[in-house]
Amino acid sequence: MEGYSPIVSQKTLEEDLRRLGLKKGDMVYVHTSLKNIGWLEDGPDTLIRAFLEVLGPEGTLAVPTHTLSFPDRGAPPYDPQATPTVLGKFPEAVRRFPGALRSGHASHSSAAIGDGAAFLTREHDHFHALGERSPLYRLSRSGGKTLLLGVDHRSNTAIHLAESLARLPYVKLHYDASWGEETWRVLPDGSVLREKQKEFPGCSEEFVRLEPVFEEKGIQRSGKVGNAQAKLLDTGKMVEAAVDMLQREPIMLLCGDPCCPCCPARWALMKNLK
Repeated sequence: MEGYSPIVSQKTLEEDLRRLGLKKGDMVYVHTSLKNIGWLEDGPDTLIRAFLEVLGPEGTLAVPTHTLSFPDRGAPPYDPQATPTVLGKFPEAVRRFPGALRSGHASHSSAAIGDGAAFLTREHDHFHALGERSPLYRLSRSGGKTLLLGVDHRSNTAIHLAESLARLPYVKLHYDASWGEETWRVLPDGSVLREKQKEFPGCSEEFVRLEPVFEEKGIQRSGKVGNAQAKLLDTGKMVEAAVDMLQREPIMLLCGDPCCPCCPARWALMKNLK
């Protein structure tokens, strides 16, 4: 039957993840689309348990748990224990899983389970979402891996980290149409603190332009997990390759859509700097 997807078991997921290259002790940051994997026998928890079984007690599963905690959007303040992520069912399931820890950035938090969870999530810089004091930076410097599961590089947040590390001027450009300039979060005493952001992760439509670079350098390994296409990458090598490309071609990831909420202003800024 067209569109029919059989139930995907935890055992199948474990076998597929191992075949792709994950192993015990790995630290992996996962971007995923559950619908592309197939019908899971116990929902997203099936995938979480599969990861934990493959990674073992010394391994770490991490996910982005971004929110919309911007005052100008009328969103509630960010509370790491309670504010849901806007990124879908799997990150939300990881966030709520027993023992999970979550970082403190009001808009671009990450959650993690396992041996390296505290290391990844601690002291996330409240003013720089994806800079040198972020979970992704620590992941990239610790032999961590990035897994794109049923999604492509447009979901690969580590490329925003590369934009920051490449010191691209446009990451400091605030654009009202897409982001608030301030985030806000709940302090332990219950008060609310507004925080003026200093970097702004933006459009990711052109991130796919880096895939041939990753493949050429042998950084990316492809396969299937359940029914989904999957790409597993060494995060440190991937970020290093992206930084190298961006320092040589600093506008390569800006899109050409005149209706994009951020790229037209970034194009103008980069042209004025020439």
